[in-house]
Amino acid sequence: MSRSARHPERGTAAVELAGLIPILLLAALVALQFGIVGWTTLSAGWAARDAARAATLGKDPAQAARGALPGNLSAESITGGATGDAQRYTVQVHIPSLILIDLGSVSRTVEMPDIK
Repeated sequence: MSRSARHPERGTAAVELAGLIPILLLAALVALQFGIVGWTTLSAGWAARDAARAATLGKDPAQAARGALPGNLSAESITGGATGDAQRYTVQVHIPSLILIDLGSVSRTVEMPDIK
């Protein structure tokens, strides 16, 4: 009896794997994109916090916010100012996309009490 007669389904695993690889790659890409969205959101929050802190110390909040963002992220807008006895700043950052679809931007607002 020949070897191929004993294993009539030989090669089907390779075909199934070849069909599964694009699905696995897409799932990995989507997971990575979710990670980038989370990282961008955290970075926007850190930038807003640094802007509010700089304002309470009498320094330039926009420069502090830009300095807090990693090199490949940039602020679309930095807005804020004094609100009573605190400084409130909002930083908006565009979300980088791996999937060639515009995902918009995230914004984070932080309020920090003035130093007395």
